[in-house]
Amino acid sequence: MADVYDPVETRPWDEVLAEHERLLPEQLEYLAEHSDFYQRRFGQWDVDPFSIETLDDLRAVPFTTKQDERDSQTDPLPSRPLGEHQAVPKAALNRVISSSGTTGKPTYFGLTSQDRRDWNTVQKRAFYTAGVRPEDTVLFGAGQTMITGGTPYFESLTKLGANVVPAGGESTERLLSVALDVYPDILWTTTSHIRYLSETAEEVAGVAPADFSMRKVIGGGGPGIANPEIRQEFYDAWDATLVREAMGLGDVLGCMWAECEAKAGMHFHAQGYVHPELIDPETGESKPFEDGAEGELVYTHLRREATPLVRFRSGDYVRVGGTDCDCGRTAPRIQCIGRADDMLIYKGMNVFPSAIRDVISEVEGVAPRLRVIVPEGQVHFERPIPIEIALEPGSARTESAVVEDVIGIVRDRLKARVDPTVVAVDDLPPGQYKTKLVERRED
Repeated sequence: MADVYDPVETRPWDEVLAEHERLLPEQLEYLAEHSDFYQRRFGQWDVDPFSIETLDDLRAVPFTTKQDERDSQTDPLPSRPLGEHQAVPKAALNRVISSSGTTGKPTYFGLTSQDRRDWNTVQKRAFYTAGVRPEDTVLFGAGQTMITGGTPYFESLTKLGANVVPAGGESTERLLSVALDVYPDILWTTTSHIRYLSETAEEVAGVAPADFSMRKVIGGGGPGIANPEIRQEFYDAWDATLVREAMGLGDVLGCMWAECEAKAGMHFHAQGYVHPELIDPETGESKPFEDGAEGELVYTHLRREATPLVRFRSGDYVRVGGTDCDCGRTAPRIQCIGRADDMLIYKGMNVFPSAIRDVISEVEGVAPRLRVIVPEGQVHFERPIPIEIALEPGSARTESAVVEDVIGIVRDRLKARVDPTVVAVDDLPPGQYKTKLVERRED
């Protein structure tokens, strides 16, 4: 019998979709009555929300974007601090969180008490899949803040029964000191932060990562762990028995995807609460969740009260690993490749900065940091893509040797060419939360 937190995870996917189709009209009716944002949008789109009865009908509705959310919050009222997007009275709000602001001005999202319960339901499923058990002590390194991966994650981990140590808001020295004091079983933080701690633990705390007590390492907040080399790096550095990843979106639901023991992609866990779609980011056309398909994730809430969304473009570009899995779960599995808005095109081929970072991390002597320099307004490249890299402190390799290897591995793995510049390691941002890999500069 499959080891799952909720039986819905093994329910045939067709039955899940049938349930989504049943819930969709109720959510759209709610929007038509309570959301000024969508009342206005439906009018602009010439869409009758009461005529949308199937998931196929839903595909005729235009997308909602992050900019739409920002625009709706331009002139908030005291009674409606979340802007036109807020679909409940202020008194009904039970939590307000925000985006990290890595792609622009932060946006705010609200949860009612029911929304919070729904988030906990979904996130407990995902966290159990990722490897958290009620008997575990979790060193929670992401910080208990307004961001999605802060307080909402902390709360759901606690609801799952784990002993959660919220040390993420402290300095690196304090975080590692706490780890030595309380003997946690799990290190939970962002993928980039795990890499940063792997780099600095011995220098800061005088203890190698493998000598801490954490044997489970779980990351999120950006792609990376699905890369076999990075995963192995974490296994080796922390002497880990489990390395997995999880992912979600604050606008929609904090954690909806998580990796099981098969380590073959992250399963969807928001059955009955969020409907996912896959689209071609260029054309907007829907694509099936079939093995090998690639595209941008789009989400529609099915029972959200405070700040609901319809066909929200996530910006997450993913590759699908199918729906069948040895673990018994039936929901689609995906690997996040990068941000659709960061995608570059080299001689007609898609190239993601996160993929460049992941492959160059295999080069001996390269620090796990990267910046891609993109001229303002440019996406297409015919000449090598400019990047900035740094040498690993203490490396005996020459800059020219490292540069040659970086050019070679990107060419061989990604079929693209890069033009590396070596800079000081401190000139590149450490991955303490979500590291923005692209810097746009005037040409």
